[in-house]
Amino acid sequence: YSYDDMLLTSKINNLRLSDVIKEITQDVESVSVCEPDDNFKFLHEAAIIEYHGVLYASWYHCPESELHGYTPICGKRSFDFGKTWSDLEIICDDKSGNVLYCPPVYGICDDKLYMFVNQMVAPDHIHSLDLYVLNNETCKFEFLWTRPVPFKLNTNVVTLPNGKLMLTGRVGELDGFPNTPAVLISDSGKIDAEWRLVKIAENGNLCDGSKFIHPEISVICAEDVLYMFCRNDQRVVPLVYVSKDCGETWSDSYAHDVPIIPSKIYCGDLQSGRHYMVCSTDKFDRSKLVVYFTDDETLT
Repeated sequence: YSYDDMLLTSKINNLRLSDVIKEITQDVESVSVCEPDDNFKFLHEAAIIEYHGVLYASWYHCPESELHGYTPICGKRSFDFGKTWSDLEIICDDKSGNVLYCPPVYGICDDKLYMFVNQMVAPDHIHSLDLYVLNNETCKFEFLWTRPVPFKLNTNVVTLPNGKLMLTGRVGELDGFPNTPAVLISDSGKIDAEWRLVKIAENGNLCDGSKFIHPEISVICAEDVLYMFCRNDQRVVPLVYVSKDCGETWSDSYAHDVPIIPSKIYCGDLQSGRHYMVCSTDKFDRSKLVVYFTDDETLT
């Protein structure tokens, strides 16, 4: 923690989430989905989902470095639960490189597989929200619509306890850089319907006046309470927001005691009712990946 981090922590309430963290270190088998090659040396922001017994993975490619030049959304599929993967397919692209694409997220509704992507005019400068659907007969993703929503996607579609759907991310001005944590909500519970914006932090500022930087978010649904964990590259202080009305309103930020750093955070809920969080814990090179599990269905 820096001095500014300590000042920020003193200004916000603390939420105790962990009593004793039991560390279990074990070998994990890694399977490569796609490797850099002569055409694409940069791969980033992957999403994955299981649909009809098939794993679908997608990400964005760049020729040299992050979000520069030709930036297509690519994908592969696995029919043996991740052991082997199909040939690369390009789902959407702009060969001129004027339109950048990122990042893909998935959702399933009415037994259909959907994919959202962002169009950008510059790195992280969001131009639109685009929706695709998988045609089960052709096995290809087909374009449905594009909307001028400056909302950068973070994680796959979340089903809320009230049956509505939620997308997590951050919002800004159209064609601008988004730095305000926010969610999109589908009141109808349908993916191809209208989505309504709800800001989590109204003006994109922390309570000490500093700006959010890359506030990517991910949610845990613990019974009827939502816990939105927030990455923020401006501060090392781990942040979480709480909603008790299925995302309509959010608390002020809390500091919490799960030891994470400014890295991407992925949270979710298991079929057993327990919850998990995936993040990096090495501040300098993100070389250590950690998965946290709750002991039961509760979080606090």
